[in-house]
Amino acid sequence: MKKILMMALGFALVASAFADTKGDEIARKYFDLKKADDTKAPGSVMTLIDKNGVKKVRKLDVFYQDKPEGKNAYMVFNEPADVSGTKFLTLGHKGADSDQRLYLPALKKTRKISSSGKDGEFVNSDLWYYDLEERYFEDNTYTFLSGDETLTDKVFDGMKFNKIEMKAVKSDCPYAKTVAWVNEDNNFIYRMDCFDKKDAALLKTILFARVEPIKGILVPTQMIVTNHKKGSKTLMQLNNVEVNAGLQNDVFSIKNLEQ
Repeated sequence: MKKILMMALGFALVASAFADTKGDEIARKYFDLKKADDTKAPGSVMTLIDKNGVKKVRKLDVFYQDKPEGKNAYMVFNEPADVSGTKFLTLGHKGADSDQRLYLPALKKTRKISSSGKDGEFVNSDLWYYDLEERYFEDNTYTFLSGDETLTDKVFDGMKFNKIEMKAVKSDCPYAKTVAWVNEDNNFIYRMDCFDKKDAALLKTILFARVEPIKGILVPTQMIVTNHKKGSKTLMQLNNVEVNAGLQNDVFSIKNLEQ
């Protein structure tokens, strides 16, 4: 009996090790996907939908820049009047906390987002400041959960997914874990289920409902964030997308944020 138990334990350990290795391999393929040096999407739209179905539509320009030291982002809101002139800047630092700043035109002040404030709502949306930071392979541990999975939405017809569990290495992550649905064909993550660190319940689903190949780069142009606890949704639509546009470094500067 003891020998049988030892054999069973050995098989379990081997299976667990294989699952983790496979999770790493799937995640690595996603993080190794070709990336744009920069991206711009003027005339993009963010739609906030509360639990009663009331919508608020915001128009903004979005800019990204991918550099060896990290990914930078700059957003400026143009409409409606109550958010016009609001600007957001992220300066990425691979292996360290990013520098995030929000410019509020009514106060003519810039607010720096602290590490402890990354679970704050970005301009009252279902996106947290943490969600707007770039992630790297080294930021998480990975476990393979299952393969050959499907999603019910019609936009995913014909797609098969691997599911992997991601747990952040750093303790300041607001999620207990994230379950990612990775397309078996192109290795892109189309869905992320984020679980609350406070009670381990499902908190958010981030769905990339439209992913377009632009110059050989997979660009998520439509994102839907559902907050299961609040009953609210945020839709982000990137319009007029251009990659490798040759954006200048000064776009992603504190001076540009505050002028």
